[in-house]
Amino acid sequence: MNFISAVLIIAATSNSSQPTDYKTAYQRAMNDDQPLLVLVTAEWCPPCRMMKSTTIPKMVADNKFKEVHFATIDLDKKAKTARKLIGNRGVPQLILYEKKNGAWSVKHLAGFQSAAKVESFIGSPSLRTAQANSSLAIGQ
Repeated sequence: MNFISAVLIIAATSNSSQPTDYKTAYQRAMNDDQPLLVLVTAEWCPPCRMMKSTTIPKMVADNKFKEVHFATIDLDKKAKTARKLIGNRGVPQLILYEKKNGAWSVKHLAGFQSAAKVESFIGSPSLRTAQANSSLAIGQ
């Protein structure tokens, strides 16, 4: 399964039939308070390509994104947004935004990750709440 297939499957299995581009996922997260998981990648990045060809399809097949809004951003195609999200961190970069008591928290996971590591990073809703970092606003 290639990355495009994975994105289409994610769109089909998400809470809505809308595509899972960043803007759409962001709007969904704002509307229903479900966490937003963003994967920032680049085509020239071997670990990014590995995640897109192994980790993401496995998680899609196992329906692991059902409790989050999932989006990907290519660093080269959406540089301004990607840099705002990852700052000086490298790619691949997973970012999980969660809302609790009206404030957003964020946590990062850098480098190639297995499906098990990503699943652990996402965690369960109660585990996510307990592990949340200090509040930060999500920007578009």
